[in-house]
Amino acid sequence: MLRTLGIALLPLALAACDSGSSTGGNPNPDTPVVTPPVTEEPDTEPARNAAYLDTKAGDIIKVRIEELHPTQAAIGYDQVYYKLGRWQGDIKRSTWAKDPKQQLDYLNRTIGKKFDDYCEDMGGTERAEKFLSIEEAQTARLDQPTSYLCKDALGSQTANLKTVVVGWDGNLYLTDGHHTFSSLREIPDGGPKLPVWVKVSANYSDLHDARAFWERMSKEKLVWLRDGQNQAISVEQLPTRVGLASKEEAGGMQEDRYRSLVYFTRDIAYNNGDLPEYAEFLWGDWLRRQAAAGQMPSLDQYMMVPPATPTQILAASTLNKTLKPGGSDDSYAAAVRDASLKMTALQDTDLVFEDRDAAALGRIVLEADAASDSATKAARDTLEELPRHDVKSDGSPRGAGKLWFAVNYRNCGKPAGGTCWGW
Repeated sequence: MLRTLGIALLPLALAACDSGSSTGGNPNPDTPVVTPPVTEEPDTEPARNAAYLDTKAGDIIKVRIEELHPTQAAIGYDQVYYKLGRWQGDIKRSTWAKDPKQQLDYLNRTIGKKFDDYCEDMGGTERAEKFLSIEEAQTARLDQPTSYLCKDALGSQTANLKTVVVGWDGNLYLTDGHHTFSSLREIPDGGPKLPVWVKVSANYSDLHDARAFWERMSKEKLVWLRDGQNQAISVEQLPTRVGLASKEEAGGMQEDRYRSLVYFTRDIAYNNGDLPEYAEFLWGDWLRRQAAAGQMPSLDQYMMVPPATPTQILAASTLNKTLKPGGSDDSYAAAVRDASLKMTALQDTDLVFEDRDAAALGRIVLEADAASDSATKAARDTLEELPRHDVKSDGSPRGAGKLWFAVNYRNCGKPAGGTCWGW
């Protein structure tokens, strides 16, 4: 395995992270990067994983989550918390106890969304049909394939599949989907052995040593060598598994709060289609540099995490038709709003990170007094929806905002059963 070789990989860390003062380099360039000591390489090549040595680019393979090796150190925990909150509806929730039709609607919007997402991400397009009864919602489990049905065979529709490369050691290195697979690993009916489908984007097993492999990954920009604080790391410091860090299990991924922030600016400040690898981290690096230069508040100026209460964190922030900010100026939504305004104020040709400009990273152009069917109006609506709860004014269920699920899940912790929020 890579971590037994003791190879010092400082040049790779610098190749991936040092971009110069004008194009998005390390905001703390004078901070030394500590690398492991150089030791002699073994005389014989370590045992390789033979299972995937013969795969080729374009192959679709079924694997277990535990077989996927991260190529980044951190994830946005709040993005994962959103998924975990959204996917865990409460069967016994009393809000709609007297109206089974509305209760079933609620369960299809929550528990059902878990299967919708799984079918889509695994190349099965979507669920074949919604739950027809509360009992179906109660018994369906990801780890029991006969309890639900996707529209198409898993792995058959490749557009949404996450990607891997086969490494020098024959193992699978994940280049897209760290948040998806972390969420599936954390959900109670998922876990490390849950079967998933991925697409092989390249096979680098002809590179018979770790140094050559990671040099290739760095050259192709398929590894993100920064930790949760955006500090440069070596390859040996990458986590050994996807999923949240845990006292009970070693090897998990760190939290990057700016990566979470960028996720919630999606469809407000940037579109997510056809972006380069690690695009959200590039935006996060840029936002960090804006904060460090005093061009925007740092995240500790907002009430985004405890000891602030969920009510304080979820206070709504808005942009009116003329793009004038309204509502809270210190909530999580306010942080999203302020970051979005900085991002959208760029010109398409402005560099965000190295040679990546704002247009390449999906920047949305916001326009004052835009029409009701415009991208600007859709962005304003997305901002307003982020903290909303899941009950309409008439008492019927609706899809709650992403921040509402994320904040309440973080506040409650991992529920033993059902949920601990919503009423």
